[in-house]
Amino acid sequence: MGLLIIGYGNDLRCDDGAGRAVADRIEAMALPGVEVRSVQQLAPELTLDIACADTVVFVDASIDVAETTMAPAVPEPVSASATTHYNTPGSLLALTETVGRAPEHAVTISIPVTELCLGMELTPMTELAVADAITMVLDIVTHGARF
Repeated sequence: MGLLIIGYGNDLRCDDGAGRAVADRIEAMALPGVEVRSVQQLAPELTLDIACADTVVFVDASIDVAETTMAPAVPEPVSASATTHYNTPGSLLALTETVGRAPEHAVTISIPVTELCLGMELTPMTELAVADAITMVLDIVTHGARF
């Protein structure tokens, strides 16, 4: 597998579903060589897919960014919680090394959010940020990860 997109978040908490919205929209494009996973959380089972990818892109909502950002994802120490259902991109990358090889390139795309209440609609600001994230993913598809 060339490129793996993992969009994650709770799509029942308004903007928290932004990562999954990106994944779902990319999947609908049926891009050759691109696999997509839309999940509520980063579970250890994803390491099997990650180990088969050359590049992995993690996409999630974030209260810590003011604009859509992309940054390298690097392995980080694996804690006991990594074997449950609480993981970060970095802990999944480290865990992947126990079942196979880590991908050559890994990035995170963080989408700014404003509303995390119960609901299934993205706010207009987050909807625009989702479009920015899709553009970033399509740039990776076209030109590869550049870090």
